[in-house]
Amino acid sequence: MIISDDQSLEIIKLEMSLIQATLDKYDDLIFRNRNWFITLWMGTMGATFTLKEPLFPMFAVILAFLYWFTEGMMRHQYWYKYVLRYRTLRDTFNAAGTKISDVSLYDLTNHYMDDHRSNGDRFKKSFFKLEPSVIYGLMAISSFLIWISLQRNFIAFAN
Repeated sequence: MIISDDQSLEIIKLEMSLIQATLDKYDDLIFRNRNWFITLWMGTMGATFTLKEPLFPMFAVILAFLYWFTEGMMRHQYWYKYVLRYRTLRDTFNAAGTKISDVSLYDLTNHYMDDHRSNGDRFKKSFFKLEPSVIYGLMAISSFLIWISLQRNFIAFAN
């Protein structure tokens, strides 16, 4: 089947819409997970002082690591391939001399135009993005510092 350039452009527009909808879905899921994390983290830290249990801040550290890992896995397994495809289309259309017939159609996983980035690069961009690393890292560090402060009696529970 021969597809005209106009038909190809319409398919690519549809693909871009689907990619954007998918990215929006994952962004929403990531922010919902962050909301749950913050709620659980605050509950754990509150329980530390309410129940006078000095071990609870370590649960908050583990919780921060688990949520950081979960978000990284979502990005690594699902989100990243759509970002690559979106960037491939953007770069292809912004390159001089690009013909619409050179673009693979409806390739949501970027299989045919994959730029073959290394797994290390994908891992780094999925797990070590600045925003989640700072959020989860700061909350883990603050929980750990509270735990140390409780262990060394810098912070004491009120009677």
